Amino acid sequence: MMTYLITTKHYLKRSFSKPIEVALMTLLPVGIIIIMAMINLNIFAEFDFDFTYRGYNVVTTVTTFFIVLMFQFMSGVYAGEFIFHDLRGANRWRLKASPVPTSAFVFGAITASMIFSLVSAAFVLVIVHVFFDVYVGNMIVIAPVIALAALMSQFMGIIIAMFVKKSGAIDGIIIVISFAMSSLVGGFFITIPAPEFVRNYIIPTGVAFRAIATSSLNPVVANGQYYTIGDSFLYVGILAGATLVFGIAAFIIARRRPT
Repeated sequence: MMTYLITTKHYLKRSFSKPIEVALMTLLPVGIIIIMAMINLNIFAEFDFDFTYRGYNVVTTVTTFFIVLMFQFMSGVYAGEFIFHDLRGANRWRLKASPVPTSAFVFGAITASMIFSLVSAAFVLVIVHVFFDVYVGNMIVIAPVIALAALMSQFMGIIIAMFVKKSGAIDGIIIVISFAMSSLVGGFFITIPAPEFVRNYIIPTGVAFRAIATSSLNPVVANGQYYTIGDSFLYVGILAGATLVFGIAAFIIARRRPT
C-alpha cells in the first residue's frame, strides 16, 4: 500500500509543478465561461424570459457546467502523458528495473490526475459561484458526475497512450474528443446536430450534463418538465457504467500492448 501512496505523491508533484498547466485547468475555464455567458446573455436578451432560478443566473449556470465537464473530459491528458512517458518512453527501462510493480505507477498516475482534475473543477465552481451568480446545485449528484467524467477521461488517456507514437498526440486527440462531445450536445460555440436519444444517453458529456441538470435546474431544463432525484441517479448510473467499460478496456489494452 505504501508503494502506491509513494507513486501517487510522485505524480501529484509532477501534476502541480507546472504553473501553465494549473492555469489551463483553472483560469482558462473561468475565462471561457465569462466569454460564453456574455455571448449567450446577449443572444437571449431580446426574449422576455426570466433567466433566474433561486436568485441565480440560469444561462451562466448552464454554461459553467458545460465548460467544467468539457475540461474534466480533457483531463485524461495528464494520466495519458504520465503513462506514455514512464511506460512507453525512454524512462520505461529504468522503471522496469525497479522493484515497484507497474500497477503502482498506473494507480499513482490515475489517482494524481484525478486529484488534480477535481481540485481544478472545485476551484472553478467556487469562483463562478461567488462572483458570477452560478447555482452550484445538488452536490450529491454533481460531485460523482464530475468525478466520473474525470475518471473516464483518465482511462481514455491511458488507452490513447498505448497506441500513439508521440506524447503530443495524446493532448490533441483528447481535446478533439472532448470538444466534439460538447459540440454534439450543444454546449459550445459550435453545435453539431445529433439525435436527442444519442445526446442524452450515449454521449458522455450529454449524460453527465443531464444528470446535473435534472437534479439542480428541474424547472428550467427539459421544457419545464420536473424530474426526481431518481432520474438524476439514472444518468449517474449510465455514466458510471460507461466509465467502467472504459476502465476495463484500459486494463485489457495496457496489459496486452507492448511497452
